[in-house]
Amino acid sequence: MSTLQGEPHPPTFRSIFAGIAIVALLFFAFINLSVVVKYTGAVLAFIPSKIGLMQVVKRAEVIPVDLSTSPTPVTFTKPGKYIFYTDNYDLLVINDAVIEAGSKPWLKISSDNGASVPIHLINRGMAFYDPIAAKGRPIGAFTVETPGNYSITHPSRSAIASIVPDYISGQERFITFIFIAEFVILVIAIRDIGKSVRSRKSKTRE
Repeated sequence: MSTLQGEPHPPTFRSIFAGIAIVALLFFAFINLSVVVKYTGAVLAFIPSKIGLMQVVKRAEVIPVDLSTSPTPVTFTKPGKYIFYTDNYDLLVINDAVIEAGSKPWLKISSDNGASVPIHLINRGMAFYDPIAAKGRPIGAFTVETPGNYSITHPSRSAIASIVPDYISGQERFITFIFIAEFVILVIAIRDIGKSVRSRKSKTRE
């Protein structure tokens, strides 16, 4: 018996498979949201970084920090601003609690001569402009005036954190503007390509 006119056609194997694939993709993106956010940011940052509009962290610039023992020795070969990243849940909770309570930073950095390095705790979630080379989100920013050996005192956890050069602070709005502009251009390009394809199909049918 043929399908009555006006009634929806039964789903095909291809449409069922496509629906399952889309649901699976969305579920994967949800449980790996941090990875999706950073990879999206990395894609958007590729062209601006190549033409000098912004600077991105290279993997060679990442300083790994073993949090299994404290204090942890760290060597800085260049002076400048740095950001501390971690994906350890316990430390993220501690960081948020300390900031909310207005207490002193739970993370301490000192040079070999005992001089303390001031740390500013960061109270924000992950952003598109966070470097893909560093896992997790930022929890602290500091400045190293003199290259050399330092030690970081922290709660011991079985995790590896990352310290990266700070190319973000003070540039957040500008980077966000660049990303939004790229996204708008991409949407317009996709729209124009879609119109062109539909126009060609229409002319072909005529």
